[in-house]
Amino acid sequence: ANEVIVSGQADMCGMTRALISDPFMPLKAQSGNTDDIRTCVACNQACIEHMLNAFPISCIQRPETGRELEYGAIALSKTPKRVIVAGGGPAGMKAAIVAANRGHHVTLFEASQSLGGQVRLAQTLPGRSEFGGVITNLQKELEKSSVSVKLNTKVTSNLIEGIGVDAVVIATGAKPSKQELANTDEAHVANAWQVLEGHLNLGARVVIADWRCDWVGLGLAELLARDGCHVRLAVNGMVAGQSIPQYARDKWLGELHKLNVEIITHVRLYGADSDDAYFQHVLSGEPVILKDVDTLVTALGQVPNTSLENELNRLYDFPGELHMIGDCLSARTVEEAIFEGLKVSANL
Repeated sequence: ANEVIVSGQADMCGMTRALISDPFMPLKAQSGNTDDIRTCVACNQACIEHMLNAFPISCIQRPETGRELEYGAIALSKTPKRVIVAGGGPAGMKAAIVAANRGHHVTLFEASQSLGGQVRLAQTLPGRSEFGGVITNLQKELEKSSVSVKLNTKVTSNLIEGIGVDAVVIATGAKPSKQELANTDEAHVANAWQVLEGHLNLGARVVIADWRCDWVGLGLAELLARDGCHVRLAVNGMVAGQSIPQYARDKWLGELHKLNVEIITHVRLYGADSDDAYFQHVLSGEPVILKDVDTLVTALGQVPNTSLENELNRLYDFPGELHMIGDCLSARTVEEAIFEGLKVSANL
């Protein structure tokens, strides 16, 4: 936009999604603080998709947008607290940033060696590298805040007791769902996370069982098709990508068609053996058998990781505030995770 104006091609440039993601973008640019701009990641999830579904427009990265009357100006806390945030995914990062900006003394613990949670896997899907900007933007905000970040450190009840805190925000995320399947002892089965981590030999013929009909199934199908696999995408819905914004879905379905990916709709996974994958048609109840399968890849959603909550409830009565946010509360999307991070810390 700056180049267009400087070159004289236009007198004004208008932006929409960029300002939904960061309403202060023009002021930051004017003052030379372009590194502070929260860059739109072009997901279309809480802006255009909300509009198409008759919901108020917001932004997955900035849930304050559309909620300005409630969260537009969050006041400093009158009673600063010592706060631990367990988990460095989007929910935990947002919670830590907002809590610190309100004057609380915040330490963010992440069990792995890097922040970002499942976004780090999501950005490896074809066409989704831009989505990694969610991590980049949150990390920049963390660096400008007073949050103390501790990587490679798992939060336990002993750690909490040893530090002594007033509030614990649990944001430990989720893990892949494990569905009980028939005959899978003979089958080669891998979940979506294992495929994206890149340590498997999948063979030439792959079936993807996609329960959620979201980005994961579509992305895995394109990724594996481009790697030379024959791919069949079996979805438990009316269309692959049913739960994601239609603009992203339609473009992706076109790409999969060009890659000769076969899509089977209205089926749920039942089982697998060394050669075949077994599904049931959700409307007719009839079996659907996909033959000659080297690897069955499951994208069956996630289940909350509640181990820390269970530990705290089992071992002792925590005297302070205890909150759960993001996927460890209920496995959903980045939108809900970041919003809950904002909501919990705005009320600490």
